[in-house]
Amino acid sequence: MSAPDPQPGRGPAEPAGGSGGGLRAARRRRGWSQAEAARALAGLAAGRGGSARAASLKTQLSRWENGHATPDPAHRALLAELYGDSPAALGLEPGPAVDGADRLRAALARAAAVGGPELALLRDQWAATAGLDDRIGAPEAVAAVRGQLRGLAAHATGAAVVAALAGLLAVAALRAGDHARDDGAPDRAWEAYLEAETAGLRAGDATVVAGARARRELLRAALAAADPPPGGPDVHGAPAGLRTTGDDGPAGPRTAGDDTPAGAVRPG
Repeated sequence: MSAPDPQPGRGPAEPAGGSGGGLRAARRRRGWSQAEAARALAGLAAGRGGSARAASLKTQLSRWENGHATPDPAHRALLAELYGDSPAALGLEPGPAVDGADRLRAALARAAAVGGPELALLRDQWAATAGLDDRIGAPEAVAAVRGQLRGLAAHATGAAVVAALAGLLAVAALRAGDHARDDGAPDRAWEAYLEAETAGLRAGDATVVAGARARRELLRAALAAADPPPGGPDVHGAPAGLRTTGDDGPAGPRTAGDDTPAGAVRPG
């Protein structure tokens, strides 16, 4: 049986031990969620004199598993101890150095391969991801699709393709910002909303642009409300401007159907 085709914009499927796949497989063999693995890793680090928080390690673990970052030597050793396997078996051994020009050529080639059929697949992929996120919560899937779209949009040429990719990236970044906001990480939410605004402008999606700007203003107001007046008690209580995912305010209630970018160009 032949191997399945790779997802649009990506290279061939990697083996389980490569680019984070080994970490994900090791975690799933133990039946752990990412949050549970992060707590276990934080406990192990604390026993070795470290002080990392489980919340920050969960973010790092997601990036490591998705191949967006590589653990440093200290964390590679901790992960090997946590999962009872060697760094090589977990796919954590540093690979051969890749020339920057080769990376750029590969990124340009992936983006150049995106045409009408690939855009249709990418739209379907995002619709499925947003639908899954609406039903059970899938921030890691949202982050993975956002990263994929960011790479494609940054290297694509042709106005129609760029606009379509930017439109998908805009709604993915907006949703990722909502997750970061709800997780109590306003700095990451701000960054995601800014990316959503920038991508929305490239796509010509005024709704997403307005929503991203409104969310940043709510973050700003929430931070101001959380700060007590100088020399006095905090009379404001909890930040009122930080809303839960699904309450999209100026951009309107978010539903799975609302995630189709207004500026996306459908293939002919």
